[in-house]
Amino acid sequence: MRKNLRVLVALLTCVLLFVVGCGGSKDAATKPEGSDGTKQLIMALDPDYETFDPGLAYEVYALLVLHPVYDTLMQFEDNLDAPIDGIAESHEVSKDGLTYTFKLHKGVKFASGNPLSAQDVKWSVERSINLKGNGAFLTDGIKSIETPDQNTVVFNLKEQDASFLTKLTYNAFGVIDSKLAMENGATNAADASTSDKAKLWFDTHSAGSGPYVIESYTPKVEVVLARNKNYWGEAPYYDKVVLKAISDPGTQLMMLEKGDIDIAFNLGPEHVKQIQNKPGIEIKKAQSMTLTFLLMNRDPKVGGPIANPDVQKAIRLALDYRGMQTIAGEGSITPVAPFQVGFLGTLPPRDPKTAQDIEKAKELMKKAGYEKGFKTTLEVATLAVEGMDLPTLAQKIQNDLLQIGIETEIKTSDIMVALDPYRKGTQALSLWYWGPDYPDPNTQLAFLPGNPVGLRANWTAEMNPKLVELGKKAAVEVDKAARIKNLEDIQKMMDEDSAFDVLLQHARHYATRDNIKGTDYIDLYKINLKNVSAK
Repeated sequence: MRKNLRVLVALLTCVLLFVVGCGGSKDAATKPEGSDGTKQLIMALDPDYETFDPGLAYEVYALLVLHPVYDTLMQFEDNLDAPIDGIAESHEVSKDGLTYTFKLHKGVKFASGNPLSAQDVKWSVERSINLKGNGAFLTDGIKSIETPDQNTVVFNLKEQDASFLTKLTYNAFGVIDSKLAMENGATNAADASTSDKAKLWFDTHSAGSGPYVIESYTPKVEVVLARNKNYWGEAPYYDKVVLKAISDPGTQLMMLEKGDIDIAFNLGPEHVKQIQNKPGIEIKKAQSMTLTFLLMNRDPKVGGPIANPDVQKAIRLALDYRGMQTIAGEGSITPVAPFQVGFLGTLPPRDPKTAQDIEKAKELMKKAGYEKGFKTTLEVATLAVEGMDLPTLAQKIQNDLLQIGIETEIKTSDIMVALDPYRKGTQALSLWYWGPDYPDPNTQLAFLPGNPVGLRANWTAEMNPKLVELGKKAAVEVDKAARIKNLEDIQKMMDEDSAFDVLLQHARHYATRDNIKGTDYIDLYKINLKNVSAK
C-alpha cells in the first residue's frame, strides 16, 4: 500500500511540475534566469552581420554586437543629438579644428586583464586604416596619431571635419587589446590588408573593454554575449545576452507571445496590430534612419541598358512610391536622395501622390533607344528590413517596371551570398538597404560618384565631377549654414542624376516583454544592450 501511495504521489508531483512548467507565457516571460542560474536577455532579430572584427565589420546590425564589446573614444547614450565622451574622460579641439586631444579614463583594463593605454587606441585605429575594410574611409581624414603619454591620444587631421567626433563612435575606432589581438594574428602594419590573420578569431572571440565579451557565435543561429568581469564602468544587469537569428517576423512574434524571447526586433505593422493591447507585451515605434534603395549600375558591361542615365531616370519615374510605403507600413517616407530625413540639411521627402509619371518615363525610355523595353535581372537578398520582406518589395518593383517595358527576373540569395557581388559592383540592378555608419549627413556622401557605395554601382568620379567637387566641400565645411546649402545642392543634383533611387526611409516597429526596460531605439546601435534591465 505504501509503495502504491509513493507511486501515486510521485505521479501527482510530475503532473504538477508539468502544469507549472507549461503554465502560460507570463511565467515563462518573467523568469529572470537561464537554465544555469544566470540572468539572461534573449532578443530575436534578422541579422546581416558577417564578421565581428571591429576593423572590418560594416553591416547594419554590427554595432548592436560591437558597441557593448568595444569601447570607443566617443559614444551616444540615449539619443543621437551629440556624442559624449566614452573611454575618453575628456577631449579638446584646437582653434583651427585640425587637432583633437583625448584624455583616457585611468585604470581601465581589457576583459583579458591587460591595461588599456593610449598605445592601444593608436594601434587599433592604425589597424583599421591598414586593413582597408569597408569602413576604412572613415579614417581617411587622419594625418597622424600621437601618444604623448599612456593616457593621452592626439589626432591630427588633414583638413577640418565637422563630423569627426561622431565618426569616432563607429566600430572602426573601437579600442582593441593590441597584445591579445597580436597573439591571435592581428597586426597594424602597412600591409595589414594581406598580412592580418585575425578575422576568424575575432568572429568568435573578442578583445575589448566594454561591458560584454563575445562568448560564442554560431552563424545564422545566435550570438552569445557574456558579462565582462573586468569592466571598468557600471556592470550591466544581465549576465548574458543571446541574439537569436530568426528571419521570419511571424516566428519572432510567436516566440515573444510565448515568452521564449524578451525582444522581437523585426516586426512589421501587421504584426504589431496582432499584439495591440495584449497583456505582457509593450509595443515600440520609432523613425529609423534605415533606407531601402535601388542600385542601377553605370557600367554598360555590367548593367547593359540599365547603365543608361535616361533609363535610370525612367525607372525612378515609373515606380509607385505610395504603394511601396503601404508595403513598408505606417511612418515610412521616401527621401529625394540618399540623405535621411532628420539629418542636417535634408530636403523634404517626395510626395508619393505625384512622384510617379508613367508617360514621362516612357518618353525617357524612347529617348534612350528602348521604346520596346528590355529584360534584366533584379537581385535581392532574402531578408526583412525593419519588418518588411525585401523580396515582396522586389515583386512590387517588378510589376511597376512592366508598365514601361522593363521585364525583370527576380534573383534571390542569402544575404551572405549577395553581399560579395554587391560590394564588387557586379550587379546590374539590385535592391538594397543602408543604415548610417555614424549619425551625421556626411556619412551619406558614401553614395556619391567615386565614393565606396557609388563605386558599387560603378558610378565613377569622372561621370559627375561637379557633384564630386560639391561632396568634397560638404565633407570639410564646418559652418552650419554653408553645410546646409552644400547638402541641399547635392540632393537636388542627385534627384536629377544618380545611380541610386531611394525607395523608403523606414519606420521601426518592434516589441518587448513589459517586464524589461532600457529598450528605446537608437539608430546607431539599434538597442543599447548595456542599458537593458528588468523593471
